[in-house]
Amino acid sequence: GVRFAVWAPRAQAVSVVGDWNAWDGRASPMRRCQFGGGFTGVWELFVPFGRAAASAPAGENYGYQILTVHGTHIVKTDPFAQEFEVPPEHIDTAPATNASQVARCDDAYREQPYAWGDDDFVAERERLGRCGALLQQPMAVYEVHLPSWRRTERGELLNYRDIAPLLMEHVKSLNFNYIELIGLAHHPYIGSWGYQVSGYYACYSLLGTPDDFKFLVDTMHRGGIGVLMDFVPAHFCKDPCSFADYDGTPTFEYEDPREGEQRDWGTKVFNFRQNEVRSFLIGAVLFWTRRYHIDGFRCDAVSSMIYRNFCSRHGSKRPGDWIPNEHGGHANLEAVSLLRDLNRAVHSTYPGVLMIAEESHAWGGVTYDDTEHLGGLNFDLKWDLGWMNDTLTYLQLPGDARPSNHRKLTCRQLHAEQWVCPLSHDEVSHLKGSLVQKMGRHDQCDFYDRLRLLATLYGYQVASVGRPLIFMGGEFGQGAEWNYRRSIDWHEAEEPLRRHLATWLADLLGVYRHHKPLHAADDRRGYSMDSFEWLESNAQACVLAFVRRWRRERPVLAIVNFSWQEHKNYCLCAPHWGEWEVLLNSDDNRYGGRGCGPGNLARLRTSQGGPHGWSDGLWLDLPARGCLLLLGPSDPDECRAVGTKACNGDLAAASASVGNSENLYFDDAWEYGFGDEAFGL
Repeated sequence: GVRFAVWAPRAQAVSVVGDWNAWDGRASPMRRCQFGGGFTGVWELFVPFGRAAASAPAGENYGYQILTVHGTHIVKTDPFAQEFEVPPEHIDTAPATNASQVARCDDAYREQPYAWGDDDFVAERERLGRCGALLQQPMAVYEVHLPSWRRTERGELLNYRDIAPLLMEHVKSLNFNYIELIGLAHHPYIGSWGYQVSGYYACYSLLGTPDDFKFLVDTMHRGGIGVLMDFVPAHFCKDPCSFADYDGTPTFEYEDPREGEQRDWGTKVFNFRQNEVRSFLIGAVLFWTRRYHIDGFRCDAVSSMIYRNFCSRHGSKRPGDWIPNEHGGHANLEAVSLLRDLNRAVHSTYPGVLMIAEESHAWGGVTYDDTEHLGGLNFDLKWDLGWMNDTLTYLQLPGDARPSNHRKLTCRQLHAEQWVCPLSHDEVSHLKGSLVQKMGRHDQCDFYDRLRLLATLYGYQVASVGRPLIFMGGEFGQGAEWNYRRSIDWHEAEEPLRRHLATWLADLLGVYRHHKPLHAADDRRGYSMDSFEWLESNAQACVLAFVRRWRRERPVLAIVNFSWQEHKNYCLCAPHWGEWEVLLNSDDNRYGGRGCGPGNLARLRTSQGGPHGWSDGLWLDLPARGCLLLLGPSDPDECRAVGTKACNGDLAAASASVGNSENLYFDDAWEYGFGDEAFGL
């Protein structure tokens, strides 16, 4: 049989209703759960399997009929449901109902659980987590919206099982080693992209059953690909059949609408101070890891949780539209403690599972432990939205405006947090255009030049401090903005110029994963010359150069030219004298380039008398809108050159910088979260 239980603390009565009892609230009334002589707020009922009218067959739709304090009956879905009926695909608004289903694929109770084949992958993940080496591993992320990644020729959705081998082979061919799935938790309206969730314990039923999704994760793990999930703990949908006013009154959300609504998004905000809600959210993450072997979670909209005056449109709410915390501050103290508890629970229960924050308001200490930093939230990684915004803004400028905006590329927080460098779905939606459309948007340049500039952007992204993340379609420079209702434009991927871009990206990520200096030191906080050093910042030429190091490994030098002009016989500081090998040149013929500069595997020797006071220099041709990666001498310590710490004042400031005020949404970061008063400490 099935044991049903639901939290509805202010309900007058609750009944289980479903297909087996014709949705008759009189057939299966639930009883109150008592503890310590009082009502816990939980209602429960055991319904046996069988042929009787009161039996509950697996796979049938069900819900809870609730008699509210107002004397009305409402029917709600089960917040803990593991399966849901398939929602309609071709609708423009959320459906009126989307019923829970009695679980058919609950491995805890069925006779033949799903037979996983990823034991080695999960064991290695745990080993790396326990020894603290996970963040020193390469991490290249391919972000995917499964319903629009690939469809049939007639535009029909594919099942998780159909997608699994195709996606695994595609991701491996590009040398990504993680996928991040958006829209994975069940949501009744496909147009929400999965950010208005109704089933926090259920995978999206439009693409198949829980076993089908397990097959997808299993396939990825067998192929050496980790699976990250986009998790939405900040807010939930207002659908009448779901969480909102669950027992007829605010239950999962704050009672006061100034706390309980995100009006810009049309959603409700979880009541983070309510123990039952906290348990619900933390339990959901642990459930996904246990049941589906998920390897990490990207927590969406963290800023909207931790700032009481958060407003997505204006930076902060107007006075009177929000409530300060008990100390008069802007920090949401209960949300801060929830995130700390959530991350602590995941790390202690499942070592090696990553917790990643999308936090846009420059909160200090997101990836710090709360025992070592006042604002520490215990996340492993944080999306560097400042890097993304500044870089894309710079590359959309006309060529003659880039020199005066060059500081956007150098004044970065670097090791202030542990970063992911995202080029995500957010940048190719809401009429923003595709990535290739952004390249040189305000210049009169042709499609070829835009693709070359996009290739250079990828080189800069992968070589920079932080783990690269690219949204699907970016691998071949999709021309159109992402449309969630149809597949990405796979026919474009067959065009020669776009195939060259995909080849460049695959080679680039291969180099990133193979050479430790490009990834192993990304977990180091505090600026360190040992792992990253600026060598060149030529604003007029739009040239950047920096070296990445790791212990006694051969260093990697990255050179980026964002201008439309090639630079002949350009002289760079050589941080190590001797022979340098060209790992990659984006202008190589292999990548559809014109062959400017030294080709792949070419060898260059340093000469005495480098620029900026360095003892040695490298002379080479730099291709227009091009990127080169060079591998340093085999004994870098013996070949260490002598020079200044930074090539000019801009870079010296960047090296010492702990933050970029241009990336702050608020004028005074201390007032909005860093002060003792804001935290009540």
